[in-house]
Amino acid sequence: MLYKPERIYVDSQVLNLQFCTNILHKYADVEQIIIDSPDEIPELSDADFSITRGKRVLYLKRYQGSAFKLCPGFSLDVLCCNYYVIDLIENCPLECAYCILQAFLNKPFIIFHLNVEEIIEQTLSTIERNPSQPFRVGTGEHSDSLALDHIFQVNPYLVETFSALPNAMLELKTKTDLIEPLRGLNHKGRTAVAWSLNPHEIIEQIELKTAPLEKRLQASACLVSEGYKVAFHFDPLIYYPNWRTGYAQTIEMMFDYVSPRHIAWISLGTLRYIPILKQIAEERFPHISIFCNEFIAASDGKMRYLKKIRKELLQTVSGLIRKGGPGIPLYLCMEKHSVWDDMMTVHPANAEALEKYLKSNV
Repeated sequence: MLYKPERIYVDSQVLNLQFCTNILHKYADVEQIIIDSPDEIPELSDADFSITRGKRVLYLKRYQGSAFKLCPGFSLDVLCCNYYVIDLIENCPLECAYCILQAFLNKPFIIFHLNVEEIIEQTLSTIERNPSQPFRVGTGEHSDSLALDHIFQVNPYLVETFSALPNAMLELKTKTDLIEPLRGLNHKGRTAVAWSLNPHEIIEQIELKTAPLEKRLQASACLVSEGYKVAFHFDPLIYYPNWRTGYAQTIEMMFDYVSPRHIAWISLGTLRYIPILKQIAEERFPHISIFCNEFIAASDGKMRYLKKIRKELLQTVSGLIRKGGPGIPLYLCMEKHSVWDDMMTVHPANAEALEKYLKSNV
């Protein structure tokens, strides 16, 4: 079911923007409250106001500062992929039990940053000033890239913008099948649409309000037929009793729907979380058991599976992918060089080399 807000707060600074006009017209039947400051939002002072209730509220505002930046996960302690992000949306209508946003965002609302033209100007300025540098840019850092575009309608604008950039590629990450706004666009091969995948039992139990596995793969095949490159992210990999069979079946289904030659890249990452997330997630989703395993506090402050479990997951899943698509660029997300040495057949020397490796298939 498509997300619809129950209340809309509108910062007075964005009232004259076209994106704001479009949204308010679309939801004329929803309560709309114009404010000059977030201090005027009563829910923010309500101690009992929950994450779940917050997602029913849409907050339209400006983004202050630069919305185009290196991925927040970038660190010299791990091998990063030089990924850039555009902050257009904060929070997500989907309900993945492991989602870091539950513990990360200080406002529980769905937030749209409506000064899109200004944000795109910032993005273009950086990209065009560095014509020899390749840029891979995503919008799915703080939300699902497709889950809210029936409201925002920003993705066609982004796809058109990136179609004219010879040194940049847009990546739209999703767990939905909401691809209709992307169909028929002249993307010129500069947009990759990426799906996060997990076995169907994991999706049913802990990736709530997302599209079923088969629907995600059907959507990916549909966009391949329109000339898009697609990508897949097995992140987070979950260690559970039937994981070997589950991931083998998932990877087999992936290749049934999409030929390896149409896959731009695939990433792998195991479940990891900041300690406070466990309490928040278990309170919101009492039925889950994904945190009841062997975890250890890593040097980055996150809880991670013991290395033997991570190694088993990563080696098994990467082996299945290489068997079905040996030429697909495959990379680890937020892992140290030592993990790459132990678990990967390719080990780029640094972030720039990893980025070049990923772009080799596009």
